Order: sequence, then C-alpha cells, then structure tokens
Amino acid sequence: MFNNVNFFLLIISTVFIFNACSGTKVNATASLSLNQKTMPAWISAPLPRDNDKFLYGMSVEPDRESAIKAALSDMVAKLGTTIESTYESNQEVQGAYSDLVVKNRIKADISKIKINNYKVIKSYKVSYREFAVMVETDKRKLLKGLKENLEIEKKEIMQKYKFADNSDALNRYKIKKALSKKAKELLPSVLIISELDKKFDKEKNLNFISKKQNEFLAESKKLKFFVSGNKRSKRFIDVIKNYLTDKGFNIATRKMDALHIKVNTSDNISRDHFIDIVVLDIDISVYDKSKRLGGKSITLKERHSNSLKSVYKNASIHFEKDMESMGINAVIGIELDKN
Repeated sequence: MFNNVNFFLLIISTVFIFNACSGTKVNATASLSLNQKTMPAWISAPLPRDNDKFLYGMSVEPDRESAIKAALSDMVAKLGTTIESTYESNQEVQGAYSDLVVKNRIKADISKIKINNYKVIKSYKVSYREFAVMVETDKRKLLKGLKENLEIEKKEIMQKYKFADNSDALNRYKIKKALSKKAKELLPSVLIISELDKKFDKEKNLNFISKKQNEFLAESKKLKFFVSGNKRSKRFIDVIKNYLTDKGFNIATRKMDALHIKVNTSDNISRDHFIDIVVLDIDISVYDKSKRLGGKSITLKERHSNSLKSVYKNASIHFEKDMESMGINAVIGIELDKN
C-alpha cells in the first residue's frame, strides 16, 4: 500500500512539473509575440525617400546617442554614394577637380561633413541593448549652413595668402602648403552643395581649390637649397642633398636665390674603457640670405677601429638613418617635409 501511494504521488508531481514547463514556454511565446506586435512598424519598414525638403537617416545602436550619430552618418553616406555615381571615372570630372582627388576617395571625403541641423523624428528602445532612431534634416537649412561656412573658409584662406608674399622663402612655402591643404578640405562641402543646389557654381569653387593647389606647387618648385660646409662635412652634405632630392626639392649650385644649409663638423677622440671613441659634432644652420631660419646641433659617437675615414663613413650611414626615421625637420631644425 505504501508503495502504491508513493507511485501515485510521483505521477502527480510529474504532471505538475510538465504543466509548469509548458506554461513557461507558452508565456515566453506569448511575450515574444506581444513584443513583435508592439514594435513600431517604421523600424523594419523602408526608410522614407529623400525629397526636395528633407533628408533622412536611420540606425539601431546600443544607445540613443550612438544611434543618432550612426543615423547622421547614414544620411551623409547616401549623399556620398549619389555623388560618386555621377562620375564614371576621374577623367569625366571637371579638370579642376580631377587633379585633386580620384573617384574612390569621393565618399571618404563626403563622410567628413558634419550635420548639426537635424531633428530626431522617431525613437524606440528595442531592447536593453538596442535603440532605434530616425533623423530628419531640413535641406534648405543644411544647404544654407554649408554655403555660409564655405564662404567663411574661402575668405580666411584668401586673407592669409596676402601675408605670404611678405615672408621669407621658407615661410612662403609653409604658408602656401598649409593653405593648400585647407583649401582641399573644402572639396566635400563643394560636392554636397552642388548636389543639393543645381544652380550652385561648382566649377568656380573647384577652380578656387585647384588654384591654391597649383600656387603651392609653383612655390615648392621655386624653393631651392644650396648645401655647403667644411671639409669634414662632405659626407653629411651628400646625405642632406640626396634626401632633399628624393623628397622632390631642388638643389641649387649657387647660394643666390636659394635657402642655404650650412654644415660645420668637428671631431674629437676620447678614451672609454680602453676603446677609442670619436665624438663628432655636426652643427647645421639654415639661412635665407643673411637671416637665420633655424638649425640643429647633432652629436654622433663612433668607435675608432681602423681609420678616421671609416669613422666618418659609419657616421654618415647613421646620420642618413636618423634622417629617414625622424625626417629632415628633426635633423636640420626647420619645418619642411612635403608630406
């Protein structure tokens, strides 16, 4: 009798557990179904088409702020794709533009545009780690802001160019280099404005960018260097000349109308733990006529093994490696590199 009672209780317990598990599964399914029904349709629906008045973007990210940023990036990326598709090849782009950037860089340049004028028109917390947003940007306000900023940037570039002509050769080069880079950064704005406003004078603005590129190119061609020094400096002079030539700079045979890099080298032999060490002091100065523009003092230490000639040979190799790794700016003490 006792065994029958236990058996009966076991059956009742099993049925209860089965029903509880089934109930849990039913409740979970019902909850999921309810969640799917309550989720806004716009999250899975196609994004509204951009029109004459508004641009749209949407994204789902872990939090609201990240979702907004991603939605704005999505909006800009669509503009970049549209602009890129208008050019079949670099050669089909207007001449002023074709010298500046190739087709596969268009979208990358467009992605740098920042959209500040926007409105979050829809948002929904999908789950504890997913947030969906849809943003809308007024085309007219975006266009107005881009145009105003473009004119401000162009005006600033033109004002700074006026000061370049009164500077020495090196500063003229540096100013025009910086302004050429700044002008090139205007390209994404010019392309987006021309896409949003078909009446916008794109060619005029592309020519402005191209002109600043060409002015810097002309200035870099005019920049010449005359490198000289004492007898001990011959190997170091050759290293500097070769570096400048490899970087596309011109080497002059006369000091006239050239920046003068003057190298003066001295050596001293000392003893360190029964080893003869040659200490080389290399003094480099850069002049524009009589005006000193910069310079650097470098100390190299080499082991005196065979002859002083081999010491200088090894020192010039190390000097060249330093210039390749640190750049000429760090080695001769002026800001020069084209890159």
